[in-house]
Amino acid sequence: MLFGLGPLEIIGIIIFILLIFFLPRILRMRMISSVTKVTLELESMVDESKQMLVKLCQEKGTSDKDPLELVDNYMEFFVIPPVDLDPNGLVGKYQKILELSEDRFEYMAQELAPEADPEWKSNIIMTLKSTLGMSGVFKMVRHNLVLAQKTGNLQMLLMLQMSLPLVLRILKAQLEGSKAFSKGSPIGDGLGPLIAGMLLKPSVELETRGGMIIGRREMDGRHVIIARAQGPGARVGKVSKIITSLIKEENLKRIITVDAAVKLEGEKTGSIAEGVGVVIGGPGVDKWMIEESMVKENLQTDAIIVKMSPEEAISHMNEDIMKAAKKALCVVRDAIYRTEIGSSVLVVGVGNSSGLPNIITEPEKIDIEKDKKEDKKEGRAWRF
Repeated sequence: MLFGLGPLEIIGIIIFILLIFFLPRILRMRMISSVTKVTLELESMVDESKQMLVKLCQEKGTSDKDPLELVDNYMEFFVIPPVDLDPNGLVGKYQKILELSEDRFEYMAQELAPEADPEWKSNIIMTLKSTLGMSGVFKMVRHNLVLAQKTGNLQMLLMLQMSLPLVLRILKAQLEGSKAFSKGSPIGDGLGPLIAGMLLKPSVELETRGGMIIGRREMDGRHVIIARAQGPGARVGKVSKIITSLIKEENLKRIITVDAAVKLEGEKTGSIAEGVGVVIGGPGVDKWMIEESMVKENLQTDAIIVKMSPEEAISHMNEDIMKAAKKALCVVRDAIYRTEIGSSVLVVGVGNSSGLPNIITEPEKIDIEKDKKEDKKEGRAWRF
């Protein structure tokens, strides 16, 4: 007996004191171990995407330089946004920097695969962009891990560990997107060009501008102009420039934009929603330019979206999205018929045209993912 305490009570007090000193260290070691494991998995995914890009360049175009060495150099490429202290002219600066970055990516594709045709060069550019994005995320995760190890910051490790399941989920989908681009297959974000392609007729003459195609047809007395990214290469096109030029050239009454949109958890993939405004993603430059022209010309605007998860948007297009595209085509037609007879309507299919021909008469022949993979839970889920 010591101070009136029995042996078991003394042992319990000693264990409690030891836990106070060693529990944070034990937790830190376990978190470092789990985060390191995920970081290594992210690194392997980036390496896999690099290898796919190198293989694609070797198959589609010959080069005197080693593609792997070039790809490693390109992984350090960055784009600096303009200073926003003075907002005057900020959109124009963003547009110029984005155009310069696109020119640089085209130069990279030319270096990687000089003998490739324009369609495969666009696929190489998208695969390169996807790999570059994955590499950036991996470097940021590794940075935080190493910094937490050096400083012993438990809070930083905890935040990193909590966010990693979502990061891993997105990067796995991004890797699937890289595979789709490297094979020339469609992705979920190609829903807009898919619907626009189904709206075009085989007899329509197509005009090419800025990576986009423009077709015209009559629909029950209405002159319909259809614009979408040029396929089957992976492109998004210069949407704002083309739409603003068409607004100036044509006596438009209505603009209908069709695009994929992020669904909320619990919503069903392929849900269709209709609203007003301009639906287009990106940094906002394209949207701002279109809205400026829309206000000046006093145009009516319709927005039609098909909902999907972020993972479905950047990975191989599945059967649910294809079915939703066929239903959304009817919604687009209804929006066209709301316009007065004799009016001109512009329909814009916003999105990535990878794996999608310009005119789509047989959607069932498009290479889509037939068997939808079951969603696997990342991290530890609650038992109730």
